[in-house]
Amino acid sequence: MEKAINQDPSQDEFVRLLASHSSRLMSFIRIITMNRQDDAEEVFQRTCVILWQKYSQFDGENFLAWACRIARFEMLKHRDSQRRVKVFGDETIEYLSADAYLVAREVGDRRTALGTCLKKLDDADKELIKHRYYDGLSVKEIAEQLGRSSYAIYRELSRIHGLLSRCIERTLAEEI
Repeated sequence: MEKAINQDPSQDEFVRLLASHSSRLMSFIRIITMNRQDDAEEVFQRTCVILWQKYSQFDGENFLAWACRIARFEMLKHRDSQRRVKVFGDETIEYLSADAYLVAREVGDRRTALGTCLKKLDDADKELIKHRYYDGLSVKEIAEQLGRSSYAIYRELSRIHGLLSRCIERTLAEEI
């Protein structure tokens, strides 16, 4: 008979926080690593390990800000360990990381708002968005599938983009 594993509640909370902030954290890391995919992935993995090791030191206030600080230090260590010619000095990295944090936070907020706004679309609009962006169909392919003109599909997608854009702006404004 297998023993039941008692999971530590702090472990559950850590996993929840990391999962909810991982895309923003990765956006931050991509910016500060100048979008070098291998470096970004390496720094992200190392950051996650350090976050777990130091989770008991987290004050519970702002997980993303705390994670971004740790990621910045991990990126500096990674850069030094690569023995590459330093393109940017530490001061420049500081400026980049401050901006990157704001960008990552805004991108995450916009993505969340987009998810909320997509749910508000009617079924026909959701179907068009699904065909175009999830299925990756061209406008011509969608038009053929639905028996409509490409022009009509472009017009509908433009209308939906406008709806989503206004909804996202309203949603973000309500959060302020």
